[in-house]
Amino acid sequence: MNRSVLCEEFHTTALPVAPGTLTVASTWWHPTRGAVECPAHQLVAAHLRHAGHRVDHRPLPGPLQPSRVLGDASSGAVPGSHAATAVVAVSYEMPDGHHRGLAIAVRAEEHTLVQLARRQIDAWRAVLRTRRVLHVAPPPAPAPRPRGPIPRQSASPTGTLWRPCGCPTWADCRAQELARRTTRRLTEEGETVIVVGTHTAVPWPTRPKAPSHDGLDRVATTAQAAALTVDRPDRLAFVVAPGSTVSQVAAVLNVLRARFPLLRGQHPDEWCYTMDDLHTAVGSVLAQSDALVIAGHGTSPTVSVATGMAGRARKVTTLDRLRPSDVNVATVAVLDTEDGGPRYRQVIEALDGLGPTSHVWRRVHTGPRPPRTVPHRT
Repeated sequence: MNRSVLCEEFHTTALPVAPGTLTVASTWWHPTRGAVECPAHQLVAAHLRHAGHRVDHRPLPGPLQPSRVLGDASSGAVPGSHAATAVVAVSYEMPDGHHRGLAIAVRAEEHTLVQLARRQIDAWRAVLRTRRVLHVAPPPAPAPRPRGPIPRQSASPTGTLWRPCGCPTWADCRAQELARRTTRRLTEEGETVIVVGTHTAVPWPTRPKAPSHDGLDRVATTAQAAALTVDRPDRLAFVVAPGSTVSQVAAVLNVLRARFPLLRGQHPDEWCYTMDDLHTAVGSVLAQSDALVIAGHGTSPTVSVATGMAGRARKVTTLDRLRPSDVNVATVAVLDTEDGGPRYRQVIEALDGLGPTSHVWRRVHTGPRPPRTVPHRT
């Protein structure tokens, strides 16, 4: 890709630009390369608007005629004083042979804006490169094997994207309902029920409140398990709080079982492994990334896990917050806070316009084995 990069200036009388305006190309036509796509045009426009300039973006007609190559020792003035519009541009070749790039058009006599356009193109030209973008795909919800009829869990309240266990609302995960049902059953059988684990270890703001376990003790750590006292040790039972990491739950249960050999509890087929999967997937993505970009205004379970692991992250709540230095790396992890939100899509589109990009999705899925079917004998 590097050998194909061309930084040029063009002039044209067929492209009117309003006074004091910078026109960022959504597409433009190179005199020899033909059509040049500009997926990152909204990124460039956002930075110019943030700096207080009047900006629009649209396709630029062509083909344009070159007037100067950037970096030439010639004068900084745009040759051809008769030209109504100057276009500062960069283009490069994609692996499949088509071309992408950036271009900014300004009135040729507005020399301050011409210089600004050159600086913008030069800043983004410096970070054009082939890069990998790593994403964490939301894992499919586990399908616990029910024991008896289980009603389908309804979606979370309006505006909430995540269930208490960390699964997205569109996934059919019944961990919350299964925990409630098992709690009722054990309580009706005379057991003293405790809740093992805690969803509060991942406090994302959009998460709905935890399922009601009023009056039940929570045992979230091995230290709490070692200090637990109960009136009837032979009638102790547990359920797992949706949203707990199963590895943490298993450690707590090892302590409880050693202290209370008659402990009963919720079958592991009813546990949700989403948080364990997210920790594994996010950890592997961060280990392979040179930078982390978090896109959007919300907070997802994936982002909550990542911010607990990563030392530094660039939060892109508006597109102008994505800087050249944030993406001048070989591998960048991009995480979405809103399950396909508009800011995430804008960041991905911008990266697609800053060099050939490989998007790699990481997904880890853990769940119980589907029940085996027994052949019917006649």
